[in-house]
Amino acid sequence: MSRCHWKVGRQTRCHFVMVVMGMGIVYPACAETPRMPNISLVPQSGLLPLSSALRTGTEHANLEDAHYVEEEYYLSGLAPAINAEGTIVVDAPYVTRFLIRKPKDATRFNGTVIIEPFSWFGERAAGWILTRDYLLRRGYAFVGYTLNINGLADDPKFPPTPVNPKQQEDSIRQYGGIVNFDFMRRFDYARYAPLGSYYDAKRFQRGGAPDPFAPQSQAIGAQLALVLKSNLPDGPARGLRVQRVYVNSSAVTAQVWLDYLDQGRHQQWRMPDGRPLIDAYMTGKLAYGEVAGDPIRVPAHMPDDAPFVTVYSQSETLHDAIEGITLPSDTDRPLLRYYEVMGTPHLREADLGTGEIEAWPNEAGKPDDPRCQFIYDEPSELPFSAILDAMDRAVRLNVPMPKANRVQRLNKGVQRDTRTGNIDGGVRPPWIQVPAAEYWTDYETGCGVIYDSKRPYSAVRLRQLYGSYDNYARQFEEAKRQSVAEGYLLEEDAAGLKPVASPLDFARDVPLPHH
Repeated sequence: MSRCHWKVGRQTRCHFVMVVMGMGIVYPACAETPRMPNISLVPQSGLLPLSSALRTGTEHANLEDAHYVEEEYYLSGLAPAINAEGTIVVDAPYVTRFLIRKPKDATRFNGTVIIEPFSWFGERAAGWILTRDYLLRRGYAFVGYTLNINGLADDPKFPPTPVNPKQQEDSIRQYGGIVNFDFMRRFDYARYAPLGSYYDAKRFQRGGAPDPFAPQSQAIGAQLALVLKSNLPDGPARGLRVQRVYVNSSAVTAQVWLDYLDQGRHQQWRMPDGRPLIDAYMTGKLAYGEVAGDPIRVPAHMPDDAPFVTVYSQSETLHDAIEGITLPSDTDRPLLRYYEVMGTPHLREADLGTGEIEAWPNEAGKPDDPRCQFIYDEPSELPFSAILDAMDRAVRLNVPMPKANRVQRLNKGVQRDTRTGNIDGGVRPPWIQVPAAEYWTDYETGCGVIYDSKRPYSAVRLRQLYGSYDNYARQFEEAKRQSVAEGYLLEEDAAGLKPVASPLDFARDVPLPHH
């Protein structure tokens, strides 16, 4: 229910009257609570749902051993459809779905629910894939939910490209069958036939073309957070006492949360008692505006009561360097952090969604280029999990989050170390501190695929750098200790992190892959 009048958009904003509500916490007096949506269990169809952690695939986790349960719900209601400029165009009904994974024993729950929209491509939850081991160890609940539209004759996810008209055709051929609600209905019609949300390509534009993001995305996320944080006796988190809701949104749907903050939704939409719906925002593996729209890096309405954390892979780092986009400085009030994690790619084989097939670099445009032979397979989940943990400690315990050096830029690119061939600066996991390969991005190599690639060192180069495998392994262990001290590797993860190179790699050159 609205308690004040709001004008939302880039030009006109609400002026806040701030009030103090105990414990020294400051909340906006001018705010409104979103409509409470409807929830209902999704009937069993005989098939495991899309994105289920119980299915074999990239999102699989042993929930039984972790003492977790997974449930699927419909989420439905009336929600505003908002354009890219921040204007509420119309209120419209919607029906979507979400999966919740939660501890069976309420005493194991740590009070925090992570929410994440599923990616367009095969309904994958990239943030879950990157942090699931950490989440299950630490007693979080996780909710992944669908933000999508019905298939259209001219799908906004595949805009025309005048420079290369064939690109649209190729994209549709490769991905057209695994996006939109149509894909979900083909997968399991009985389960997903009811899903739908409002869309009008003429009324919703972004960057001069139809907006690929579902117009009700912001409101759906807010209503989902309201359901979870309200601790309804018959709600999806029944039996648990939800105290905090964090966003952890990696890949294309991260743009939804940049828009949410930029348009002032964090301050506008609140719990009935004035608390924030969302207590922390972690987004990653997307350069905002890359899909379409403005390449802003700091939302116009940064929250004072929630951190905004962006985690770049090496790929997004190169995107911004090539485009000449300067990253903002880290600040503590409001709490803003940018992390450029070297040696992590935009996409791994471990990240693929249902039905998604990607060519390896050596199968595409430059099959003989030595930089286009291997994709990254290093454990990106380790630094991403450590950063999520740091954000959690900042929220709960007011522990300062680490600040990372920025990548060293050179003209419209980055500076690489002449000795190792790797980029200078940024967050440096052990496999970058003590490398056994050069790590590249497709922006630099033009290998022609969504994967980024690496060039493993030859045996000769490994011996030149380290002398022997034992020396290399000792340096790798020291790098692990340094990463733990810096806050980019958790102590419990360090023990299982093995050196990338093997003793055999010091004896012979690495063979070309066969994939």
